[in-house]
Amino acid sequence: MSTAKRIWTAGFYWVGVAMTLACFALILAGNTELVWRFEHKGFPLSWAFAAAAVLAFLAAEFSHSARSAPSKAEDRSSQLSPELEAAEF
Repeated sequence: MSTAKRIWTAGFYWVGVAMTLACFALILAGNTELVWRFEHKGFPLSWAFAAAAVLAFLAAEFSHSARSAPSKAEDRSSQLSPELEAAEF
């Protein structure tokens, strides 16, 4: 697991968190005159932030699962040797 992949995973996660908070903030501020014009269009701005949050969380999950999958070498090394198997019985 490389440091670069951890940084990408953490970055996607925090972008998702920020977009989720921005979505909630826009929904709550939707009744104000300043934000109202962005929320009452054909595709509201809060929906765009929500879509970006979903994509960021999916990217974080995908990059996390891609680095978490064990390789064949790790899988073989985790198996018990014949001597240890015999000692357990």
